[in-house]
Amino acid sequence: MEGEPEPYTGISRIIGLLKVLKEKGGASDLYQLGVDLHLELGEELQIVKAAESLGFVITPESDIALTPLGEEILEKDINGRKTLIRERLLTLPLFARVLAWLEGEEGESLSMETLKSRIGEAFPNEDVDTAFSMLVNWGRYAELFGYNAAREELYVDRGV
Repeated sequence: MEGEPEPYTGISRIIGLLKVLKEKGGASDLYQLGVDLHLELGEELQIVKAAESLGFVITPESDIALTPLGEEILEKDINGRKTLIRERLLTLPLFARVLAWLEGEEGESLSMETLKSRIGEAFPNEDVDTAFSMLVNWGRYAELFGYNAAREELYVDRGV
């Protein structure tokens, strides 16, 4: 439904969070950060969790702080950011597994239906629709995956 938040957070929101943290000296109180950014708690936690899963922030107790990796990504241009995010995505089990599945297929692609089925089997605690949306969006940003909407297929982006 229009106006509702995505079930995952976009890379641009993660980068935005990192920039704000840098402006605050690299760390902040989580609650105050949400107030300053005019975010609802659920939305803020979604962004923080995503940034943390990529290794860009740590959240000791009720604080949030940039990691050296979080500082590094802010120093890079867009292509450097894409490269670093691609490297980080491959440390996440979902992305690593899907890449292996795709590389094992002729044409290095799989249908959305097949992928959702495999994700459900391999990651039973994941919401398959959310996981697939994240694969497409984060994977496309990092130029790791491409998505053909007409054929509803995810494929390895070889930059060709």
